[in-house]
Amino acid sequence: MLKNPDSFRRIVAGIALLAWPVFEFLAFLTSPPGAEHAPEVFRTHETAVQVSALLYVWAALALIPVVLALAHLLRERAPRASGIGAALGLVGAGHGLTLFTTDFYDLALAQVLPDAQAEAVTQRAGELPGFVFGMLLPGFLLHVGLITLLVTLAVVKVAPWWVPVAALAGTIVPFVTMDQAPVVQSTGALLHLAAYGWIALRVLRMPDAEWRGGIGSPLFARV
Repeated sequence: MLKNPDSFRRIVAGIALLAWPVFEFLAFLTSPPGAEHAPEVFRTHETAVQVSALLYVWAALALIPVVLALAHLLRERAPRASGIGAALGLVGAGHGLTLFTTDFYDLALAQVLPDAQAEAVTQRAGELPGFVFGMLLPGFLLHVGLITLLVTLAVVKVAPWWVPVAALAGTIVPFVTMDQAPVVQSTGALLHLAAYGWIALRVLRMPDAEWRGGIGSPLFARV
């Protein structure tokens, strides 16, 4: 496989498309309860906080080849949307990596400072313009980039329309269930697994020559 760059990249793309929603599901499932980073909750669930944070980081890492794979599939049939979606998605994924490291700092604050001080530091950090405009808001570009790519896949008939709809629903679920148990929030990742898993299976079954040149005709009409 390593001797064939096209085969290697195609398989890595397929694995990443499956890995990222799996990591996301496990990250939500292992996260501590509650929508806020309460110091007492973080201290009580110290191991869960660290495991969940690492899983979120790995999910964000997996998203980088996911974005590149989706853009690659569109490079022949929709080069402009491919480039725009990839640029937005990669910027968002990069910022996501930085955001998910903050759980470790919140845990450390909870362990060494009184609760009131730990909460004050976390609140102040979240209000800093550099954090809000330089890290937090750019992270949401990930969702814009991914939806751009997925909708374009449906428009050019490379994927069925239920794929971007399921992916969008999977993104919305964690935001509307923030006060619910982690197992409820994790259901959004299952929708992602269905959407990105559909694409992953097609990519893994795709001939190397087709992967090399990008999709030139409707994918789901041939498989």
